[in-house]
Amino acid sequence: MDSLITLKQILKTMVDAHTRLLDLAKGKRNMLVDGDIQGLQSQTHREALCVDEIQKLEQLRIKCVQGYMEHKGVKGESFTLEDVIKVDPDANTRDELTSMAIKLRTLIQEINQLNENNQKLIQTSLSYIQYSIGMFARKEPAIGYGPNAKNRYSNMLDAKI
Repeated sequence: MDSLITLKQILKTMVDAHTRLLDLAKGKRNMLVDGDIQGLQSQTHREALCVDEIQKLEQLRIKCVQGYMEHKGVKGESFTLEDVIKVDPDANTRDELTSMAIKLRTLIQEINQLNENNQKLIQTSLSYIQYSIGMFARKEPAIGYGPNAKNRYSNMLDAKI
């Protein structure tokens, strides 16, 4: 029973950590839109720390679930939270674990969606930067022979008005 109490505590901590990660991803979106590079670096560092914490919690969860399932006499190499829910006879515990699992899934989906949106923002910014650089940078010379194949460069700064 101690492993089940520990599992609940780990899951609550995981929900808190994922909530913090979601908040960081939301803040990151705002920084991307504002172009706050220093804030973005700081935010990315905090995200990395949060992800490290989540990974450690996941390892603890795996060990805890494994111990609980072995205590219940179920053999296997890896178990999910759903496996624990199926084995546990207490309805209140099953409901509590199910609720936490749903919260975690929802948070993870929101984080993934925000990360995809942030990635699109970054790609759009990079495309704009590449376009802007292309407008001002010298073009490669035309390759060829003959009088019309002079080194012809064109860019916005060389244009005659």
